[in-house]
Amino acid sequence: MILRSVTKHVRDQNWFAVGIDFVIVVVGVFIGIQVANWNEGRIERIQETAILERLAIEVQALVEIQREELADNEARARQVLSINPVLFGQEPLRALTPDECFTVTSSHVYQQPTDEIPILDELQESGRFDLIRDRAVKARLRDYILLRERARGHYQEITNELFRLHSRHPQTLRIERVRVEHAPSGSWNSLSGEGFHWQSVCDTSAMRASQQFLNEFVDNAARRETQIRFYRQRLDALLAISEALDSGAEPVPEHEIAR
Repeated sequence: MILRSVTKHVRDQNWFAVGIDFVIVVVGVFIGIQVANWNEGRIERIQETAILERLAIEVQALVEIQREELADNEARARQVLSINPVLFGQEPLRALTPDECFTVTSSHVYQQPTDEIPILDELQESGRFDLIRDRAVKARLRDYILLRERARGHYQEITNELFRLHSRHPQTLRIERVRVEHAPSGSWNSLSGEGFHWQSVCDTSAMRASQQFLNEFVDNAARRETQIRFYRQRLDALLAISEALDSGAEPVPEHEIAR
């Protein structure tokens, strides 16, 4: 319709009307672009709200997991500290408790820390990280990403060349298949068969006498300290994200989301 009007005014040499038509076209295009930009911005804010809500939930869930895994690692570290004086002769020779013996048997076992925040990984993979406007939240997320990369590299290092003591020193540490009426919670029963569980049997005297065994036990166990340090740093980083989220930008109003 506007094209017909312009053509007619040109044909009639009505340059004033042509100018008005031109202004109408320019203003119309400008308004259309502004409306499109406003709508795109509104959609992005809705997406941002959904992202921040997921981020808060997933970070809190990971905080709880990290606390559980940290507690397990700290318990293992305490067991090592209780074993050391016995193995190295600073305390009278005694039999290790079942838990202490299992700690020796599993000293090579380092579970990979749970460190994934799914929404953060999705944002990185899709290139939508900049949908988050809050600078503090983005800074804390970047801090976490860098820490996570360092921690993952550290995990690869500490799990390289660990010693399976029960395989390397069967004269000091053996595994028995023991019949039980009711296997205790958390007992080692992987493929042991119904009514049985695996039990570590430690010969403390033979352990003391084998310098190779002691060296390899220390090599296995000593890596736990840096693992615990990374757990604490990871927890601090996650809590910093939560704090930034709590003090961040206001969410998009519900009536905006409903549109």
